[in-house]
Amino acid sequence: MALMRSKSNAIPEDGIVMDEMEATTYVWELVTNWETTSDTWALRYGPVVLGSLNAVSGIIINQHFRRKLKLGNYGYFSSVIPVSILPGMLTALFHRHLHHFRTNSLKCLFQFASRYCTYRVPALVEGPKVVFQFLRKITRPLTASLTALTALQFIASSAVTYFEMKNNFTMRKKMVEMENKLLAE
Repeated sequence: MALMRSKSNAIPEDGIVMDEMEATTYVWELVTNWETTSDTWALRYGPVVLGSLNAVSGIIINQHFRRKLKLGNYGYFSSVIPVSILPGMLTALFHRHLHHFRTNSLKCLFQFASRYCTYRVPALVEGPKVVFQFLRKITRPLTASLTALTALQFIASSAVTYFEMKNNFTMRKKMVEMENKLLAE
């Protein structure tokens, strides 16, 4: 059994035509129903691991800026959702399905600090140099954490990708063995 994109209009006699979404669903059902979990663990749980890591990173970054800008509970959910929850969920979703998503309705954290007068945030009209100095000032204490989070995400995504490819090759090898066994009978 092979799942492949047709290079021509010729479809084999016993071929089944699927659109991209149906093919993706078929492949994930195959992965989910695979007998031995050790052959597919990275494919099953890799997106969740990377999504969780993204969400935790977002929480750390969000908390730092909320503390620096003295926001307290002002606009808490409006900053947690786009900075922590959505990146975690969308990382897992995109890693698994790779669909396009756009949103223009997310509020900026600095906007809350200006609106609630909890911290003096320079306006963009003051010039890019002033805004950059402000960002550098409040981000400097987070530099070590950002470096560690970047390294951790790089290592985690590399490891998950490696094991996913290993799982892919294992599944393909076993499928070829099953197909050869069926053809031999």
